[in-house]
Amino acid sequence: MMAEAARAQPRQQGGWLDLPEDIMHDILLRLPPKFVVRCRAVCSSWLRLASDRSFLLAHHRRQPSLPLVYFILNDVGDPEVSEYRLAVFDLRAVELQTVVRFSGHGNGWMARDRERRLALHGSCDGVLLLSSDYHLFLCNPTTRHWGRLPPLHRDHTIAGLYSHRISDDYRVLYFRRHGDGNYYYYVMAAGTRKQRLVSRQVSPIHSSWHTWFARHTPPVLLHGNLHWPPVSSRPESIAVFDTVAEVFRLMPSPAVNVNNQLVSNVKLLDMEGALAMSSSWSETYGDDGPSRVDLWFLEDYKSNVWVCKYRIELPVEDISRFLGLLDLWTAVVVSHEGDVLVDLMNRLLGYDREGNSVANLPLLEIGPHMLKRSLVPHASLPMKNHSPNKPHFV
Repeated sequence: MMAEAARAQPRQQGGWLDLPEDIMHDILLRLPPKFVVRCRAVCSSWLRLASDRSFLLAHHRRQPSLPLVYFILNDVGDPEVSEYRLAVFDLRAVELQTVVRFSGHGNGWMARDRERRLALHGSCDGVLLLSSDYHLFLCNPTTRHWGRLPPLHRDHTIAGLYSHRISDDYRVLYFRRHGDGNYYYYVMAAGTRKQRLVSRQVSPIHSSWHTWFARHTPPVLLHGNLHWPPVSSRPESIAVFDTVAEVFRLMPSPAVNVNNQLVSNVKLLDMEGALAMSSSWSETYGDDGPSRVDLWFLEDYKSNVWVCKYRIELPVEDISRFLGLLDLWTAVVVSHEGDVLVDLMNRLLGYDREGNSVANLPLLEIGPHMLKRSLVPHASLPMKNHSPNKPHFV
């Protein structure tokens, strides 16, 4: 019995548990979140190291920002029931990682049947803002912690989710157009659940906004500001909301052609802490989709210096092979290296910046949001996945 107990003890000398703490810190930083969680169970020192807040923040900063995609599985055993999934797509690894899933009746994409099923409204610091059956939730899909928010009036449209650096709280920015022609903007703090008016204006910033555009063109949070891409009526400007002063302003956009007729051809991105813009365009009128995608970087945030880093020619003939009679396609850069995702509405194609094919996945639809996974706990998400009355998607 004593011999068996001795063999069950982890090796302390000359093994992993004997490594200096700074080396273990660097090793853990490089692990995916799920393996960091498993390492916590090894011993008390690893638990302490892998649970330290400064470590978790550093680990979050190292995570890639990956696009979120939607798809449906119909092989759950019941022909009338489908499994809806929201996943991140790692184009470099050609890997789908499920983020949220639930089963339901019917055949509609989760993002389109927004009122009754599930809708994604925001993504910030690894936390998603979701709604289902008119209820609002904050959810960290990596830790499976969640919190409930008060429901919004149906006439209100969510414009953005952000972390407030002073109060260390998550806040929701939303708006409603009133009969006087003004747009009334409100903020709701997740911690206090208080809702208050922050701006009322004859929207020079969002004059082209409508409900569809707000849902499909989310802002990027950088330097304490929310940034929205330019619209066709204001192609020279990016709308900015200062989350501390709670005021709107405009900043210059790079010289790009903006088309918002069906799906916006410009998208703002957070590229390793720098504001970037993906801009696609067609050489000739009437093409089924763009023939080129440019990636612009804001090199100097204070002086608004934009530089075109990549100009990526798309293999139009290759893409056209997968099109139906009336199909269109959109394209967006999704990585710092210039990787491009082409969305054919029912198929995703991936290309590197040289135009080489790296992925071909049917029955996928790219969403407007990105996810950067995080293990950092937050007071606004107090509930765990085994809590009573948890939402059906947790």
